[in-house]
Amino acid sequence: MYYSTEFEGSDGLKKDILTVKDLVLFAAEEYGERDFCRFFRDFEMCKKSFIEFSEDCLAVSRYIKNIEKKKMHIAFIGKTNYEYVACLTGMICSGNVVVPFDPNISVEEACQLFEDADIEMLFCEEEFSKKADEIGRRYKRLRQIVSLGDWRWFEKIFRKFSSDSEYAPLAEVEINPDDCALIIYTSGTTGERKGVMLSNGNLASNSCYDSYKSREGEVNLSLLPMHHVFCYACDVLKNLYDGSTVCLNGALISLYRNLLAFEPTVARMVPLICKSVLTKIKISERKHPELSKREAAELVVGKNFTRIIAGSAFLSGALIDEFAQYGIIARQGYGMSECSPRITTSDFSEDNKYSNGVLHGVDDVRIVDGEIQVKGPSVMLGYYKKPERTAEAFTEDGYLHTGDLGYIRNGHIYLVGRKKNLIILSNGENISPEEIENKFVDDGIVKEIVVFAEKDSIVAEIFPEEQLATGTKEETYAEILGIVDRVNSTLNTDRQIHTFRIREIPFERTSTGKIKRTQFNYEEDAKK
Repeated sequence: MYYSTEFEGSDGLKKDILTVKDLVLFAAEEYGERDFCRFFRDFEMCKKSFIEFSEDCLAVSRYIKNIEKKKMHIAFIGKTNYEYVACLTGMICSGNVVVPFDPNISVEEACQLFEDADIEMLFCEEEFSKKADEIGRRYKRLRQIVSLGDWRWFEKIFRKFSSDSEYAPLAEVEINPDDCALIIYTSGTTGERKGVMLSNGNLASNSCYDSYKSREGEVNLSLLPMHHVFCYACDVLKNLYDGSTVCLNGALISLYRNLLAFEPTVARMVPLICKSVLTKIKISERKHPELSKREAAELVVGKNFTRIIAGSAFLSGALIDEFAQYGIIARQGYGMSECSPRITTSDFSEDNKYSNGVLHGVDDVRIVDGEIQVKGPSVMLGYYKKPERTAEAFTEDGYLHTGDLGYIRNGHIYLVGRKKNLIILSNGENISPEEIENKFVDDGIVKEIVVFAEKDSIVAEIFPEEQLATGTKEETYAEILGIVDRVNSTLNTDRQIHTFRIREIPFERTSTGKIKRTQFNYEEDAKK
């Protein structure tokens, strides 16, 4: 089933948005010549209106249909820029199944995932061409590789396959909202990567809701990679519906230049970037004691920047409170790829400011035995070619097991931890390691920490901040011991860290920055 959302257009007619293509056409009609996308090209700021974006997407759709009329699974590998966004959206509008990958993917992993995803065609940027050729030699089912040129190449495609061209009828594609549109591979914190199948209906319903809408004149700075559905759905699809402007940051190194150049009002960030921004603001404040806190912040983030939407990891209450001192409201949202991805959206009010967001009302969310479960139009079709994993992911009455532990209060979700990470001691005590780990988040010495069970007691592995490397091992140990003792004093005896080990290298992470926990077998350790 898919979710049908009706909207009143400016012409007074009802508009049904059932697919990504419907959303693109709706935005063009509703918002017209207003700026949808801003970006830098050769150090010059460029703009594309909602109408231009719609035309460019449909041109890509026609281009693909001109190559091959039958439905395919198309891999897409590239770095985030305007052409990438238009191309990805155009692929979905063509009725094909798109499988976006991290541009840093290895040839070996690409071959494995191409086989799993039944890829027939590959679209990739020129920088990936050598890897693409090697993939083509090793993966025999790849029928065609399209090496994307620079923006000039795309402009030719946009013109040649425009709505005024002989190819115009190729855009008239019937799309079933229930058919798969995207396959997003999970980042694999447990070692197994699964292809999350999202339909056009999933993507449309998760972006076309009114419980949260951008304010008029909202300007979003998009920082995160578009091959993650969190960034694509939130920064592109939701803003198409809301009529907001999206500024593409590109390489992360350009963040502070672009904050001042684009003067955005809001940005989605992971907590690691939040910390970097806050540090930069504090440096500005120390350099300019004559300025107010807000004035010092504006030297870093621009005069209009007042909101941050954080996701992917825990954003501490201390960070939320510190940002508030500089006139910036930082709030968390919550979701997962399997939910297209939003389960909640950020609430910028003062009430419930430490929550993981307010339920957006599209899906039904419940708590069973502490686990958050979701059912509704945003929830995935299943895992590609993994019927057993799909069956395991759902309850008998059709709710998705998120695997997250939490509770709902005042319509807001509060996360506690991951069910699969839960530590069960021999005395029956259930302990969420994330609850303990989060107590170290704002510490200036512990950079990374993983808590787990070993021989029926709580153990932590800690990777310290770099400045401790200049001291002796004994000094480092003493510093961290003091912090562990302080945290332990806030915990019940059963939850206290019994032993800790200091790491010399960071933990291995997924492409989304999450620590891989495969080396920490919680269930087996709990049985020892």
